[in-house]
Amino acid sequence: MFSEYGYNPELIERYMRLFGKEETALLLAANDAPMKKSIRINTLKIDADECISILEKKGFHCSPIKWCPDGFIVDKEPSSIGATTEYLLGYYYIQDPASMAPAIELSPSETDYVCDMTAAPGGKTTHLAQIMNNQGVIVASDYDSEKMKALRSNIQRCGVTNTILLQTKAQELVALGIKFDKILLDTPCTGEGTIHKNPERRKTLKLEDFKTYSAIQKELIAVAKEMLKPGGILLYSTCSIAPEEDEMQVEYAVEELGFELLNLKNKFCSHGFTKFFGKQHPAYLEKCGRFFPHRHNTQGFFMAKLKKA
Repeated sequence: MFSEYGYNPELIERYMRLFGKEETALLLAANDAPMKKSIRINTLKIDADECISILEKKGFHCSPIKWCPDGFIVDKEPSSIGATTEYLLGYYYIQDPASMAPAIELSPSETDYVCDMTAAPGGKTTHLAQIMNNQGVIVASDYDSEKMKALRSNIQRCGVTNTILLQTKAQELVALGIKFDKILLDTPCTGEGTIHKNPERRKTLKLEDFKTYSAIQKELIAVAKEMLKPGGILLYSTCSIAPEEDEMQVEYAVEELGFELLNLKNKFCSHGFTKFFGKQHPAYLEKCGRFFPHRHNTQGFFMAKLKKA
């Protein structure tokens, strides 16, 4: 069944157990369809209306994203949206709509100390800086040297000045001795939610990959807890739709680490799963948020807002 899409049969079986036949068909079809690009206007450099007006004069047509005041879907693209003068000037950032949600949800103030634990290539970091009006402090880290080049480039292009970049493993950030008000952990994951952009994952993604990343994610959540101030907020997110990387990590954070799961302000995402793979899980997991290609026209994405006791 669904062999025409070229997936590892183990993945199809998982989807059938998670969604049922009808919704699995919708998900696979959405993963197979082209997705429009989207941009987030960088209000550190330009007013959103002004930027959209400039782009429309060049033949682009953009429509607003419901959950991001400065986010727009590019409905008409006469030339590459990533090759304009305005892009090079840092007037906007090309970003999936779902990826615009975490920074808004974390909602850092202009006096906060914020950590972006796995920051490259910089979409969420620059969004945090934009929300903070380049005030406060952001510590943005990543370990991969090539990814750090992209992060540094985007920070400079977008005119971000309140951010300290560190090339280090997220696990080593504790050694800084800084207690943060808020932490964004867009954790390393299988990337199951980005199959529409990375079709090779249909074949290469294996069941053991979910276990491998799950262990890494638990470790990073524990590190985040250690770095947060009492009452501090952790925004946990993945570009995966796997419960092992999503709801089960939140369950671990609540049951084992003592975090409190908070309600999300975003009313456009789907609720978290409270039952999956034939097993019932805590009702509070409904407070988590999910985006799906077939429901929201975005990449597959998950987020949860956790408060340290």
